Amino acid sequence: MRPYVLIYLYRNRLRVHTAQELLAGLGVAVAVALVLATLVANASIAGSAGEVVRAAAGSATLQLEARGPEGMPGQLLERVEELPGVKRAAPLLEQTGTLVATGGRGATVTITGTTVGLATLDGLARTLPIATLAPGGIGLSRTTAQALGLGDGEKQKVTVILRGVSSRLNVSAVLGPKTFGALSRATVAVMPLPRLQRMAGLHDRVSRVLVEVERGHEAEVRRGLERLAGSRLDVTPADRGLGLLRQALRPSGQASDLFAAISALLGFLFAFNALLLTVPDRRQAIADLRVDGTGRAAIFQMVISQGLLLGLAASLVGLIGGYALSGAFHQFPGYLSRSFTLGSNTVIGPAPVVLALACGLLATCSASIVPLLDLRAGRALDAAYGEDGAPGNDVSETLQRRATLGGVTLLALGSALFVLVPSAAIEVCVLLALATMLLVPLALAGVLRTASAAAVSYRRLTLLSAALTSLRATTVSSLALAATGAVALFGSVALGGSRADLLRGIDSYTSHYVAGASLWVLNPHDNQAIDDFAADGHAAAIARLPGVSGVSVFQGSFVNLGERRLWAIAWPRGAPLTLLSGQIVAGQTATAQARIEQGGWIAVSAQLASEHRTGVGGTLTLPTPTGNIPFRIAATTTNFGWTPGAIVMNTADYSRYWDPTRPAAPSALGVQLDGGTTVAVARGEIIRALGPSSGLEVLSADERERQIDASASEGLGQLADIATLLVAAAILALTAAMGSSIWRRRVALAGLRLEGTTPKRLRRVLAIEVALMLSAGCLTGAILGMYGQLVIDSYLRHVTGFPVAGFATGARPLEIFLAVIASVLAITAIPAWFASRVSPTFALDE
Repeated sequence: MRPYVLIYLYRNRLRVHTAQELLAGLGVAVAVALVLATLVANASIAGSAGEVVRAAAGSATLQLEARGPEGMPGQLLERVEELPGVKRAAPLLEQTGTLVATGGRGATVTITGTTVGLATLDGLARTLPIATLAPGGIGLSRTTAQALGLGDGEKQKVTVILRGVSSRLNVSAVLGPKTFGALSRATVAVMPLPRLQRMAGLHDRVSRVLVEVERGHEAEVRRGLERLAGSRLDVTPADRGLGLLRQALRPSGQASDLFAAISALLGFLFAFNALLLTVPDRRQAIADLRVDGTGRAAIFQMVISQGLLLGLAASLVGLIGGYALSGAFHQFPGYLSRSFTLGSNTVIGPAPVVLALACGLLATCSASIVPLLDLRAGRALDAAYGEDGAPGNDVSETLQRRATLGGVTLLALGSALFVLVPSAAIEVCVLLALATMLLVPLALAGVLRTASAAAVSYRRLTLLSAALTSLRATTVSSLALAATGAVALFGSVALGGSRADLLRGIDSYTSHYVAGASLWVLNPHDNQAIDDFAADGHAAAIARLPGVSGVSVFQGSFVNLGERRLWAIAWPRGAPLTLLSGQIVAGQTATAQARIEQGGWIAVSAQLASEHRTGVGGTLTLPTPTGNIPFRIAATTTNFGWTPGAIVMNTADYSRYWDPTRPAAPSALGVQLDGGTTVAVARGEIIRALGPSSGLEVLSADERERQIDASASEGLGQLADIATLLVAAAILALTAAMGSSIWRRRVALAGLRLEGTTPKRLRRVLAIEVALMLSAGCLTGAILGMYGQLVIDSYLRHVTGFPVAGFATGARPLEIFLAVIASVLAITAIPAWFASRVSPTFALDE
């Protein structure tokens, strides 16, 4: 057939079956949107952060980097500039602080102190206004200004809370894309280096020195920098932060990849099932054409071209919807902002678009092949009309038995793979999802038998008998609808339940972590207690307050080991190591605590120990500001919710190796109270003792736990996005499928109206049909979804290192099951109402 003939035929089909094609297209569009949104949400953080890192580094390729929060001497800049092969060098001091606007809105930002020398490297964007580095001011990126509620042209002051001290500064500039490039989309602030050094109490100290190398002198300059660095500094690529971020995102990225892969598969199955609903009509059209003498090749062209046209149009709509969803659901991962400078824009590469488009087209073409089976040799020309029930809807018992056998086989293969290869969660879930679809005929047959027995036993259930008759007459449509429900519930329960288990596991860890004190004193929003502050006698002053039984000094920071930015947690001697409760992977809690308190021993995340091929009793060498120090491993643990991994040591070891020349700077103070003192009273006394210039906040254990849990929930925002999208897609796909099926039934419903059936009774019959199909499909999906949840939980626990709660303790699967079914029943009541009011003469017209 010529192209214009194919288009003419499809226009004809659209005219006759407009609603059916639109609803099928909606199912495909939902699937494509789901695939694109999940893939984009997974890639945006690293993509936007890469833009920020490259914009900050400019033309620099190497850097000399400090290992601890105290930085390195600023005089090293001159020695770096004197090295042969160094073209330019510029210093940076980076500190994490909190900015608060006059209206009270605050934001955690990376504050960068630098000199005009950085502009010669094109770092921080070469068009950075010189006024930004004027004394007494601070320049804000546009994203930071928006977070604080400030406009581009407003001249205002902000309060800067840095290392426990608050200061008031003028906003010298709000930096947009023209002047700040990709950094305008990051939560950063810029100020003169000397001013930031004074505010942070780090006189003549810098965090790193960026180096631009003359062409051909890379190796020579690296050797010179390594001589300067010795064993106390690091020489790394200028964009090392991007590698560290990718590693930090890797465990959550592995989880997101798993979620995205499963979502892509489910999206494909949604689209496939949506097209299956059109199979009966297409089979009838094929039978009509064959009786009229149309050849097989022409029919093949027609069916495939219609599938391609529908798939292309629906996929384009889905791409638009997926882009909108990816922007709406993409969350800025604030939990990483204290360690990395991140962008907030959504980055869409060509790969997610191509994959999502391919998913839609593949689904429509695959479903289009089903009616083409009538073209096989030996099949009657009018095969669709020679079957029981509605034409084109018959599914033979042999085919149903084969589907059941295939489902059981896939289920067995998935179980064996889960036992033998725990890391193969994606492959196992693919097998489980396919098994879910293939087991639907068995589940639907069981539901129909049970309902038939009830109809026979209770003769008054005439509406149930009518619904059963209708379902048996439309077997293909019924199976497609039930399969859509099964796939929807499988994905929603598996992914949503696993995310809930993960959040509950993190909640269990935080409750033990904050149990180390009744009240906590630390920098605002510093959930991990990694930003230290000047001691200033705070601990002694608080200890003298009435009702305070003791004050413990906690310390911590980040440690770069290879490509991992580890969370170093320093616990005071004598304080119970409550944070280890329930987090030990290998080792004994009591033994680990005794060894860590003894000194020279640490607890490390299991994935980190495995990467370095060590374990309990072995050693791990950490790069500290005083050199490379070997520690013995007392136990391996989960990652405490910090994806690159964590290490736990005592504060004596931390002070000895991180800054032995200065008094220990706390990153948090833990306050214990007497039995008769209330938290509210003690909190007020502590705030007064800290004084008006302090920028520290005082939190109860419960408040700090809620703050950490909120941050963890935000950190897992990608998983939340995907789980939310999947539930929404499940409801939309089911609604579209049910709506399409009901709309196709208008002729049959009009016939029933001719026989005197009232619209009210028709609506009841339709509601019973929907309930029966949902119960068969959704129950199958929910049961296998819980199995999938178990698989994903195991993957998250053993592969990514997350603390995951027990599978049997959550009610999330039941909540999802009820929410999906209730939503679909409520929404499908709308097309059922319209369909039940169809004119009786419509049957005669048809």
